[in-house]
Amino acid sequence: MSTLGRVKCAVLGARGLVAQRLLQRLAGHHWFVPVCVVGSPESDGKKITDLPWSFSGPRPSFPELKVIGIGQNDELANHLISEGVRIVFSALPDSPASYIEEELAMAGLVVISHSTIHRHSEEVPLIVPEVNNDHLKLIDFQLEYGQGMLVSCSNCMVVPLAISIAPLVRGIPAERIMISTEQSLSGGGRTMLENSRKEIFPDAKIPGESLSVESELKRILGDFDGLVVEPTKISVEAECKRVRREFGHSASVTVYFSQNVSAHQVMDIWSDFQTPIQHLDLPSSGKSPIRFVSDIEGAIDKPQKLEHTTTQQSLQSYMEVNIGNIQVSGNVVSFDVISDNTIRGAAGNSVLLAEMMLAQGIIHDSSSALHLGQVSNKHNQ
Repeated sequence: MSTLGRVKCAVLGARGLVAQRLLQRLAGHHWFVPVCVVGSPESDGKKITDLPWSFSGPRPSFPELKVIGIGQNDELANHLISEGVRIVFSALPDSPASYIEEELAMAGLVVISHSTIHRHSEEVPLIVPEVNNDHLKLIDFQLEYGQGMLVSCSNCMVVPLAISIAPLVRGIPAERIMISTEQSLSGGGRTMLENSRKEIFPDAKIPGESLSVESELKRILGDFDGLVVEPTKISVEAECKRVRREFGHSASVTVYFSQNVSAHQVMDIWSDFQTPIQHLDLPSSGKSPIRFVSDIEGAIDKPQKLEHTTTQQSLQSYMEVNIGNIQVSGNVVSFDVISDNTIRGAAGNSVLLAEMMLAQGIIHDSSSALHLGQVSNKHNQ
């Protein structure tokens, strides 16, 4: 496939689950083309086609790229820029991400991060595209990055929670949200997933996860006042555990409203949920991010058939969040939600975010962006 007109990208990470999903989604994308893959010393110099493939089904058709080592920050930035890279999708662990991602943004690159380290930085937007794309205005305050930008993606459990909860609490005043999650083994990374295939892991609470879900969800549901994001005042309580399931994060959610609601009202809000995303004709966005299912458990296994679909089909497939077991009583609404954590919760979310930023003119093609003079408002570049 020709690379003409496609924005050049780099993926930071080579063996991890999110990195491989990113490569899978970018390899045949009509808007983006991966030209660099950056990995650990043990992957340096290896072809990405020779690295172990962590998902069921056949390996997708990847470009003939060799992994380059992280090396020194300035060397990496210079190499990526020399290759024409404009967007960097980072799936690095927190430790290397803490010193690499900001350096790349300062070098003029657009960095979309999956690490936890920037999710509560005041000037770094934490984005679920359908829910809070207005928070991207925080980019205007990232003056230290010049032509570069740094945007953060949320916890992979938070994405389906935000998409399912946001329409309700924005349509009806709410007081409290209670969440109980069952998160798959792949959410713990490639090593946990591989080990789980050799031995049985008991269900267990995930250390620190409840606080992450609560704080990130409150920030995403919050309001941008022109200077900062004010987290929502709605109380959010979460209890999170890991379960013996390879893929798919699910949650049982209960929302307490300040007034009685009807089932008809709730269903209308979800059914009518439309965002700017749906009007931009983005490759990864379907007609609606919400799908109602009668069998919530049956929605778990379907994403694993992704490798058997065409690339164009797979960009939109499994990007919905599945909602079922809906109950309404008085001022209380409860429901279950599930989505694929490696797709909708991670790689698919960041690719959709990049598509949105490109369509809205926030990101520019590498052929024009890096030589422009710095201006005060990045949205007008």
